[in-house]
Amino acid sequence: MLRRIALFLNRPMAGDFSLKPQLWSALRGGGVVLGIMLLFGDGKFRADGVATGLLLLLTAGIMLAIFMASYVLPKLLPRLYDEDQWTVWKQALHVPVVLLLVSMSNQLVLYLTGNNYPSFGWMYLNVLLIGIFPATLDILLTEQRRLRRNLVQAQALNTQLSPSASVTPYESGPLGAGKNSPDGPKEIVLTSENGRDRLLLAAKQLRYVESVGNYVAVYWLNAGVVQKTVLRATLKDVAMLLIPYPAFFRCHRAFLINLTAVTHTDGNARGYQLTLTDVPTTIPVSRAYLAAFDTAISQLRQVS
Repeated sequence: MLRRIALFLNRPMAGDFSLKPQLWSALRGGGVVLGIMLLFGDGKFRADGVATGLLLLLTAGIMLAIFMASYVLPKLLPRLYDEDQWTVWKQALHVPVVLLLVSMSNQLVLYLTGNNYPSFGWMYLNVLLIGIFPATLDILLTEQRRLRRNLVQAQALNTQLSPSASVTPYESGPLGAGKNSPDGPKEIVLTSENGRDRLLLAAKQLRYVESVGNYVAVYWLNAGVVQKTVLRATLKDVAMLLIPYPAFFRCHRAFLINLTAVTHTDGNARGYQLTLTDVPTTIPVSRAYLAAFDTAISQLRQVS
């Protein structure tokens, strides 16, 4: 039982703390509060101009509090609000934080306007009990919407990755050029920071590169078997070395892949999960790279 709970709490969730979604989230939150108060306010907000003004101030404060909690706070605490590491338990802790700021906003508005207000503990308890359900519902609906969108897009990509679409691997050419240059380099030389360790391989052998702390793990095909070589380097350094090879694409903060090795795409709320030829594990494509990945795959098929 405890193991199931732990697995659920550590289940990945889509975390998108960029500006546009959080602006919409703040507007939705304020709209829900405004709608509830107008619906159950017995008409006093329509008849009483002072009460209406107070309601609008409270609504504006709530929208600002939601925006501060879901956009500004993640900017101040980027390690804690890492989108790639966002899980159910982090989201479960984030919701009370949002409602805490909403309570603080309500108290401040009531105080500045000279209205009576309860103790902060009582205010927070009421906001928590009332707000937890619409906040959770909004999160679940947003998660499902992203999941459906990514599943549909992944299915569309799979039609381009079908065996009927014969793919000739890129081996050279300037990054983003969209054409394979026959005069470009035929081999890849990956070197560690100190220059002591080197890995020489053909472009079509390289499957993907993973960032692991101060090192990169290079996964490459050797006689039909994927091997792993660890070099002391950064993924940014490797990406720079691979600029002459347009088949290689940074799909995640920690991963760089060979697009010609992609055989299948699965969608989830966070983005995609890629299956590569001869690779037993799936590789993630994070939200920030989705549009560029779609474009890269399309361009790859057009010139193949």
